[in-house]
Amino acid sequence: MPLWIVIGVAAAVFVLVFVVAATFNVFSSETVDEAEESWTGLPAEFTVKDLESVRFRPALRGYRMEDVDAAMAMLRARLSELETAAAPAEAASPTRATTSPDGPETAAGPR
Repeated sequence: MPLWIVIGVAAAVFVLVFVVAATFNVFSSETVDEAEESWTGLPAEFTVKDLESVRFRPALRGYRMEDVDAAMAMLRARLSELETAAAPAEAASPTRATTSPDGPETAAGPR
């Protein structure tokens, strides 16, 4: 039997074992308890102090994507809520944007 066939079969077996091991998280450094632990998230009305204490569960290549995605969704929702609340306040506040035929007026006077 030629040597290249033996090498090919050995490589195929190695790849198969590697894929099966990765499927069952054999290469993960976390314990079973850590793997089953879910991300706690942020409180509904979080503050900057809450953001400073956010910790994600580590994964093989960084952090768990579902944890980061959940945090980003919460941040987007909160920012959208704050922008919506700020929009009426900005519309109600009087603005002193005066314009002249030469262009907008600046603090130093007309251009």
